[in-house]
Amino acid sequence: MISKLFILLQLTLAISPPVSLVSAFTMSSSPIGRHPHCELPGDPSLILQTNVDLGENKVRIMKDLSALVAKSLGKPESYVAISITDNVSMLFGGTDAPLALGCLYSLGSINMENNGKVQAGVTDALGPFGVAENRIYINFFDVPRENVGWNRATFAG
Repeated sequence: MISKLFILLQLTLAISPPVSLVSAFTMSSSPIGRHPHCELPGDPSLILQTNVDLGENKVRIMKDLSALVAKSLGKPESYVAISITDNVSMLFGGTDAPLALGCLYSLGSINMENNGKVQAGVTDALGPFGVAENRIYINFFDVPRENVGWNRATFAG
């Protein structure tokens, strides 16, 4: 019974492929059908939260981290987004000693070498505020182009 259903499914797809398959084929094979964003390098976004008060240094730290992310990932800084929320109620290891949690999202360029550069740079930036290097967690995500939206479209088209 299962093999008959599988054959029926294959025949159905051969005769009338789903619209998503047709769209994927025509969008990727036609230069007219591709959105201009498909050729852009992508959007690295670093989102950090910390329980320390960065005070008047917050904007400078964001600018420093923006340059760091661009350089570390080899992306234009004009596409880098940085968000830092300080003074957050947080615990790590059962204590509220200074800490930071973050996520870095990027279309490509997520790898051990680049991630290490970003991790070290964030550690350097937050160290003067009492955040120890063993109390900073950053998760790194290589995001598919179709899952990143910008300017009324996704980077996939």
